[in-house]
Amino acid sequence: MDRLLLLIIPVCILLLSGALVGCWLGTQRRHSYLLWTASSYALVGSALAWQSLLSQNELHRWAVVTGVMYLYGAWCFARGMADYYGVSAHPRLALPIGAVVLVALYHYSQVDPNLWIRLHWLNAGLGLLQILPARGILRRKPPSGWLELAMYWSYVLFSLNTCIRPLLSLALALGSLEVKASSFSAYWQLTLAVTLLFSLLFALLLLAITVRDAITALRAERNHDPLTNLLNRRAFQEAAEHSLGNLQPGPWTLLMGDIDYFKHINDTWGHAQGDRVLQAVARAMLQQVREGDMVARFGGEEFVLLLRTDTKNAERVAQRIRNQLREDGAMLTPGESITISFGIAPVTHPAQLAHALSFADGLLYEAKLAGRDRVHVAPTAWGALTGP
Repeated sequence: MDRLLLLIIPVCILLLSGALVGCWLGTQRRHSYLLWTASSYALVGSALAWQSLLSQNELHRWAVVTGVMYLYGAWCFARGMADYYGVSAHPRLALPIGAVVLVALYHYSQVDPNLWIRLHWLNAGLGLLQILPARGILRRKPPSGWLELAMYWSYVLFSLNTCIRPLLSLALALGSLEVKASSFSAYWQLTLAVTLLFSLLFALLLLAITVRDAITALRAERNHDPLTNLLNRRAFQEAAEHSLGNLQPGPWTLLMGDIDYFKHINDTWGHAQGDRVLQAVARAMLQQVREGDMVARFGGEEFVLLLRTDTKNAERVAQRIRNQLREDGAMLTPGESITISFGIAPVTHPAQLAHALSFADGLLYEAKLAGRDRVHVAPTAWGALTGP
């Protein structure tokens, strides 16, 4: 009955492994660290369950097999943490460590059976494998998010635990060359408890981070145009109203741009080339604006920018965008260039955004009628006339 109770912890670890695999599949297999950690949990949980059912005599017989499971499980966990932080798990160093430990496990299980010394070798090997990525991880700047901070410091505590555990097994080996059932039972229960604690901690943190990243990705997909990765119309409206509503320092100016003869580009060079033109325009706009400015694709070949500057500087930005596109001769055949027309209107009050969009659209229409490839700016008096 006591052995069956000990199976509760390995089974819990195996269930956590299944949860991580499910999460990995749910993220379209993008996060490899989930699969590596799940593999670690599966190997360690299976080895713990097996050993929980073995007698002490049988522990000697299967020591090398379970040792392989523990050692590879430890390295899988190290690989998962390394992938999460973008550092190396040093597989070439892990291989000789595992080989030396397995030789020691064979000797102290088949040639000169000694459980405590074998535990010392195994714990030393597990500790070394688990902290292989520690140097790279600890040298990184501590993250700022609370989930990332929790993961970072949990790994620090885990690394300390792996360093202490070999010392504990060595002390037991030196103090008790004869295996005592009571002392081994206490040690085994402590090992199971600590393993479950860290398994739960890392699994919950990984799941929480993965769910948060998935939500962030969904929000980004909802708010961004998939072709140009610019804000879409809805996201632009929300972001602009938020910034203007918070009365962030102005002045603010709205630019509405439209690619000239875009239908001709699609009909002549195909829609794939038209998509590349849209991406080139988006790239030019992003390169010419500053941090805090907003760039959006409103649909088709129409773009909108909200700049934290006055109309004169906004006109300069529009001219730089036009010049950059005109010089991008690689997009179309020789003698052809990408041109764009702009309408520019100031935004003097949060409630004026809709009016500014309408007025800038009218100026853009005038620029098209005047021959395209030009910038039309609202008269200075317009902002005063439409102010709050």
